[in-house]
Amino acid sequence: MYFYDCPEAHDLLFTEQYENAEFEFFKQAFKDFPVRNVLDCTVGTGIHLIPFARMGCTVTGTDINRHMLGQCRKNFAKRNLVPQLEKTDILELSKKVSRQFDAVLSTGNSIGHLKPDQLRKGLEEMDKVLKPGGVLYFDSRNWDLILERKQRFYLFNPILRDKGRVNYLQLWDYNKNGSVTTNYLIFEEVENKIVSKRQFYTIYYPFKLEDVYSFLKEMGYDNIRFFKFGDMSVTDPKKTDWYCIQAVKPLKITESEKPKKKFLFGL
Repeated sequence: MYFYDCPEAHDLLFTEQYENAEFEFFKQAFKDFPVRNVLDCTVGTGIHLIPFARMGCTVTGTDINRHMLGQCRKNFAKRNLVPQLEKTDILELSKKVSRQFDAVLSTGNSIGHLKPDQLRKGLEEMDKVLKPGGVLYFDSRNWDLILERKQRFYLFNPILRDKGRVNYLQLWDYNKNGSVTTNYLIFEEVENKIVSKRQFYTIYYPFKLEDVYSFLKEMGYDNIRFFKFGDMSVTDPKKTDWYCIQAVKPLKITESEKPKKKFLFGL
């Protein structure tokens, strides 16, 4: 079963402790920016957008998956928060979203679902709905390190829940076409007995960090920051398995502000 068609299983992997830690991280990461309205264009179940709502921002979420959006509404309602939600593909973002935001996000490693020939288009669509001077942000697994190591098994610590715990592991298949299939094995346990065993999958398309920098610079971005997801003090790509890119969109230059052309004669 496709992982994102079962949002309830997806949210088993996130706890209140995780939400609070992410709230503190985002508060630190965006403290230097006057962010009042935020769009997460791969909002999923809203787990990564909720911290911005808690900060007092007006929040909007878009996603291609109706199941995830349904769970997103429930997650916000549980916290007495109200988001604006829209079903749309990141590749058609500007067609469905007519306004611009102080910050446009793609959270949860979602940018990796774009195929290689779609990555720049996805960034360009985020840029179209971002105000000049606004912040473009996404987080991603470090695909450069992943392809270097080609690790197949990822075993995670049990996640404690109210009624028991969730045991969780991933098995990765490196496909001939360059994609990666991530298989999720989730075991729910109550009173030391396994009560549920489920298997899911999703597909990623690895990309190089240098390509992201190249695309953003070609789009006019020069204020680009790299740091580890959860720890802004780590800025070495070789030392993080999951990173964040945060880039400030240049302010528009009026005709009077543009540098005058210089004509050189005799050359």
